[in-house]
Amino acid sequence: MGEQGQENRSREGVKNQAERKWYSLIDKIWAKPNLEEAFREVKRNRGAAGIDQVTIKAFESKLEHHLEVLQQALRSKTYRAKPVKRVYIPKADGTQRPLGIPTVGDRVVQAAARRILEPIYEAHFIDCSYGFRPKRSAHMALEKIRRDLNDGYRYVIDAELKSYFDTIPHEKLLGMVRETVVDGSVLSLLESFLKAGILESGSYHLNDQRTPQGGVISPLLANIYLHPLDKTMTERGHRITRYADDFVICCRSQKGAERVLKSVIQLLEREMGLKVHPEKTKIVNSKRETFVFLGHAFKPGKRMVPSKKAETKFKERVKTITRRNQTVSVQRLVKKVLNPYLRGWGRYYGTGDIGSRFREWDAWIRRRLRAVQLRSWKKLRKLHREMRRRGWDNKELPGLRMTAWRSSHSTYAQYAMPNKWFKEIGLSSLLDIYRELHPQRG
Repeated sequence: MGEQGQENRSREGVKNQAERKWYSLIDKIWAKPNLEEAFREVKRNRGAAGIDQVTIKAFESKLEHHLEVLQQALRSKTYRAKPVKRVYIPKADGTQRPLGIPTVGDRVVQAAARRILEPIYEAHFIDCSYGFRPKRSAHMALEKIRRDLNDGYRYVIDAELKSYFDTIPHEKLLGMVRETVVDGSVLSLLESFLKAGILESGSYHLNDQRTPQGGVISPLLANIYLHPLDKTMTERGHRITRYADDFVICCRSQKGAERVLKSVIQLLEREMGLKVHPEKTKIVNSKRETFVFLGHAFKPGKRMVPSKKAETKFKERVKTITRRNQTVSVQRLVKKVLNPYLRGWGRYYGTGDIGSRFREWDAWIRRRLRAVQLRSWKKLRKLHREMRRRGWDNKELPGLRMTAWRSSHSTYAQYAMPNKWFKEIGLSSLLDIYRELHPQRG
């Protein structure tokens, strides 16, 4: 009885927090300990300098002074966010994604605001959203979709919003924030972030309808704006899984999926002013067709593997790291460059049904490293010396082109650099990562 009562009180507390209006928050944002922790977060996330050219290292060299300046500006209500620096990063489809880089000082203020606002909105948010939330991950979202498919919800609405961060209406977003946060200073601060403007190639542009993608607080604001979608779909009993602006809804029937998609488009486009991507949004019968979510392809038969795009990007990256025209210390290359990439990629995609493919890629990576080592040895006698060291007792030693790709697959290269050698130099194995993530499969 006591435990049940405690659980009820806990739930009631969360409900009360979700319904509560927050009138005084700005003093918590500019509190010195909060600003200090916000800077530590910014430092951990690294990142380039903004339009003022002040780096994180330079900011830290006069940390007390910079934090004092920010604190005074926030207290006196004179703080104004500087324009973000516009940069572009290439996308897999050949287009470019615009990214805004705030100054380090603005990133600190955004982090300070997020640290105070996030716990408040976590009491509002629903379990179906997983992107950029504490103690939530892409893997949890993927696992939820697998559960929905296993429960018989085979018709999948695979949806994506078009240029989501660039189309969020500021006034509607601030109106949503105002329903919970009544502190005028905090609302003005958020508006300052939203309307800071963009500096691109020396030209300044006003920012009327986008959240600063690349800003520390942008993911929280994006989740706030899509909360009505989560709430509406959940209240109607639909199986929605959302990660940032990507979401899927699993339905039991084709007609049901068509009806739900129509209502989703009406909510997002007519009521919220967003745009559902017409080419990337579709209904899929998961027993016959493949759909992709968060870089994972859900195949008929409930198998989950890396998408073709993710696989292509992986191979291109490994080829770049292990390019055969370099003369390097292979051990250093593995430790400093290749291993961090393999561990991160393997842990992200290793939760799927990918064991046999990981085994194939391990062999491919070893062959590429053998080619790099042959090239780095340059002289045939160095290959011979390594073969003798490993016990080659045949008096006849091979002739081999050290720069030819086929040589990396030869008996001699594999003798000089056996699989054991890669363990000796500490190469991370994708298959070992897979087995670690799936201990029950062996």
